[in-house]
Amino acid sequence: MAVPPFNSIPLPPLTVNDLYDSSEYFVIPPDILQLQTDAVNVLEGRVPLSSFTPEYQGRIANYYRFSANRQNTNRPKVAKMTDETLDLI
Repeated sequence: MAVPPFNSIPLPPLTVNDLYDSSEYFVIPPDILQLQTDAVNVLEGRVPLSSFTPEYQGRIANYYRFSANRQNTNRPKVAKMTDETLDLI
């Protein structure tokens, strides 16, 4: 039996309300929440990056590139570093 392609059924784009969480301790500004929503939509292939203006495409790319990842405190994780000089990567 053939396996269908991964993206055979397109997913609908997420909205700001899908990512909004009222239990967060810090309030996320609406413009940042919209940027997060757009970055997730592009990352998951829900919306093509080319559908945004070139300036906003850069904002999405930079937000994704410089955004932090959540750290699970139950599992300690050492930062990646070079073998020779132990500089953080």
